[in-house]
Amino acid sequence: MKASFWFEKWQTREIAFHEGKVNKLLEKHIDALNLEVGSHVFVPLCGKTKDIAWLLHKGYKVTGAELSPEAVIELFEELQTEPLVESLDGYDVYKSTNLTVYVGDYFNLTDAHIHNIDAVYDRAAFIAMPASMLGQYSSKLIALSQSAPQLLVGYSYDQKLISGPPFSIDNDTIAEYYKSTYSIEHLDFIDSGEKIKGVAAALEGCWLLRPNKK
Repeated sequence: MKASFWFEKWQTREIAFHEGKVNKLLEKHIDALNLEVGSHVFVPLCGKTKDIAWLLHKGYKVTGAELSPEAVIELFEELQTEPLVESLDGYDVYKSTNLTVYVGDYFNLTDAHIHNIDAVYDRAAFIAMPASMLGQYSSKLIALSQSAPQLLVGYSYDQKLISGPPFSIDNDTIAEYYKSTYSIEHLDFIDSGEKIKGVAAALEGCWLLRPNKK
């Protein structure tokens, strides 16, 4: 899956993956991360999610990574915030109070960009990746966050009915990529109230990933 796939989705406004409201599972389970006010949350493949405004309102610092400049421009417009925009190592970096977003290829990020992370909030990033990219995606996330705890939110549906993205996940899928680093606890399933690509009814699940004790 090439970067051009996601560029085209934003340019043609095929953004059904954009939720348009704060995620219910984030609201319900954020406390599972045991974060203090001022904690630093990393949101990979963040788009223009409403969850960022909610996290900021809770008193957290947020760093996001996003491929589409259109998504990030709209994110700050919806936040009614004029960002400071800088260039760094091939990224456009959008900054405002307690919020930094790197615009560019997630896979080229290093700890020079993303550091001192207290928790990861992955809503629809893991499930955006085909199986051929999940190893690279998860390894990068573990390295960038230094194995910080994660709240992972994604869909579970009958993949035989329709192909992704978004791709269906379950405990086994998550364990395949994260069990060597994290203990994995399934927290919740709720009816998503939607059908993937208008075909497959889906549950939305939430998992807590805690770093394994060394």
